[in-house]
Amino acid sequence: MAQRHDGHDRPARPRRALRLLVPLAAALALAGCGRAPEPSVPPIPMSSDAPASPSAPPPGAVGAAPDFRPCQAGLQCASVTVPVDYANPAGPTMQIAIAKRPATNPAARAGVLLVNPGGPGGSGIELVQADVLPRAVTDRFDVIGFDPRGVGQSTGLSCPLGPETPYLADPDPGDPADETATNDAVDRYDAACGQRYPQLLPFLGTRNVAQDMDRIREALREERISYLGFSYGTAIGQTYAQLFPTRLRTIVLDGVVDVTKPGLDSAQAESFENSLRQFDAACRTDPTCPVRADPIGTLDRVRARVTAAPLPVAGTSPLSPGLLEIGVVYPLYSRSSWPQLASALAAADRGDGAPLRRLASAYFAGSNSDTYNAVTCLDNAWPTDDAQVFDSARATEARAPHFSGNVLVSGLTCADWPAPQQPLTPLTNYAGPPMLILGTTNDPATPYQNSVALASRLPGSALLTYRGDGHTVYTNGVPCVDDAVNRYLTDAVLPPPNTTC
Repeated sequence: MAQRHDGHDRPARPRRALRLLVPLAAALALAGCGRAPEPSVPPIPMSSDAPASPSAPPPGAVGAAPDFRPCQAGLQCASVTVPVDYANPAGPTMQIAIAKRPATNPAARAGVLLVNPGGPGGSGIELVQADVLPRAVTDRFDVIGFDPRGVGQSTGLSCPLGPETPYLADPDPGDPADETATNDAVDRYDAACGQRYPQLLPFLGTRNVAQDMDRIREALREERISYLGFSYGTAIGQTYAQLFPTRLRTIVLDGVVDVTKPGLDSAQAESFENSLRQFDAACRTDPTCPVRADPIGTLDRVRARVTAAPLPVAGTSPLSPGLLEIGVVYPLYSRSSWPQLASALAAADRGDGAPLRRLASAYFAGSNSDTYNAVTCLDNAWPTDDAQVFDSARATEARAPHFSGNVLVSGLTCADWPAPQQPLTPLTNYAGPPMLILGTTNDPATPYQNSVALASRLPGSALLTYRGDGHTVYTNGVPCVDDAVNRYLTDAVLPPPNTTC
């Protein structure tokens, strides 16, 4: 898992990291909430709407106010025109689709809250449609979701060969034949994507997304915005804070992506390996778990079986070793889906690969996987030598034997990606409002230490720790967390330092 940012999970909340699968459900159990005395942090002043310019651009032009219209789920939809290339603002433009859920208590309106569910490849419009934010927030904010460039209604990518292509066989680090076959499959996928989108792929990186976000702010005639980002959405938030710190009112980052790390990094694979062990321990003590005798042993037995001969699945490609890895990764994002993983492993152990194959398909369908690859390959520093990728994936195999295939595929995908790398840089000398940074101790996709490290670099910001499992935590039914985030967003008051829930 080479820094796969975030993931997928509940209705339309792609937060990915192996690829952000937004957690599949999860009302995670409250593990106790330790709170210190209330802080003496003064509230951040509310922003007021900036007056519309008397010489506003014509509709549809760069800088024009969005023309909102009613759309599904009671929302108002529009688009904002932005440059494809910000270094050439007079050149080609593209449309960024946005959706607004107006504040339900406009008399107490606190401004606009832009949200991103993760990915890369997740739709902010779908997140707003899902209406998962607490009433305390939706009363006070116009909630704005946007499809980042390359996603959904904002010129969503659809590469000719599907992103499942490299996983249809066995991306096995250390086996020369499997490495060669995986490299060939990746090369075909990369080439086909580059041939379809030669003019767009170089401009899908997170710096461009952050600049699009500021164009949305300008179009809405807002002096400042609040922002909520999950998983990969934290990379967008960090980048926006770096470029436009004074345009922020409040900012919440849940499940932090460490933008300082190179693309090939084993930390995420090791986090998934830890979550697999947590699953194993929980299953062994659950009399209803169908693989409780030896959960990891069952997985290893299934792995050996599909390596010898992939399990046929009616109506789709067989369950291969590569798709098995993805099928296991997906339910590990959320503890609430562990029973689904146990049932799928039991079925595969009996020779029925369909449940695990469906989990793998759901992983790829959860957000735009082509865009995930495009953004990830631009945002991180990747080796361009295949031999380096093989060496790194083999080293990961020793520490995370169940999740090293993704490291191999990600590294090879980005080694030959048909657009130049544009690695993000860490947020330094931050001059914006204090941030609220959330971290879950057993987060499989964005390791907890990422949140700790970011908070340590931002004096005055606050780290809120959730002791539990799963990828991201806000809106998952943990009152200690939700109450602290709600108060910060609405009143700009941080929780006490070192709050743990």
